[in-house]
Amino acid sequence: MGDNKIIFEKEVAETLGIEAAIILELYKTKEFDDSLSEKDIFKQIAAECPFINTKTLTSNFEKLKKVKLIKLKSNQYKQSTESNFDLKTPNKNYNDSKIKISPTWIPSKETIEVLELGGISINFAKSKLKEFKIYWTERNQARDNWNILFLDYIRREWATENSSNKGMPYCMNKNWIPNEDVFAVLNLSQITKESALSYLKEFIIYWEENGTALKSWNSKFIEHVKRKELAYTNKNGKENIRNNEPGKFSKGFAERKRDQSWAKEFKL
Repeated sequence: MGDNKIIFEKEVAETLGIEAAIILELYKTKEFDDSLSEKDIFKQIAAECPFINTKTLTSNFEKLKKVKLIKLKSNQYKQSTESNFDLKTPNKNYNDSKIKISPTWIPSKETIEVLELGGISINFAKSKLKEFKIYWTERNQARDNWNILFLDYIRREWATENSSNKGMPYCMNKNWIPNEDVFAVLNLSQITKESALSYLKEFIIYWEENGTALKSWNSKFIEHVKRKELAYTNKNGKENIRNNEPGKFSKGFAERKRDQSWAKEFKL
């Protein structure tokens, strides 16, 4: 970690969040002296993270303590800050060597607790365990984070199981609406939710009549809105993107009227 960069573990960020991953990396890199109190350690980490508010910093610090990724000496607990954060998560043992998954492998108790906290059925997770082990047995890879891999796998499978289309392609319908993540993505391109929704009706009508089935329509809608916004803001007033979806014709009316290419296929 350089003076201006903080490089953290992707797996920790996916499981506990970006803030927790940053705090953990600072804790490991700084190698705090055992004589320091917990309060002093927290202050030093806070000084390195002016971009994280105190409340978020405190809750994530306590989270890391609870899952024992931050280990403090007994004398350091005297000045512990209070927190009601009870989240538990599987702890990756960074000291263990990589091993291949065995037929008798089962997820840890902490992994099951994380799934329960996420509202995921434990019976559902158990039903997917055999499939998970078969997949990784055939890949024949050695890993040191089987609990995290299982956790991510079950989350994806649970999301698919509870989606309206069970992960299968489906056709557009008049009641379809994009989820909020779509507007967050469009906002990064300076496109407001109000502007995006102005294109929704024509998008639905076009794809209802088209009859195409997709697993997700959100990315398709993002592409459509960006294309329409680009056409709208073109200073020359000319469409510079070929549109085979709802939008303007690529040729003017007079040019299309003169076009006789369609008749070439007919031999009279």
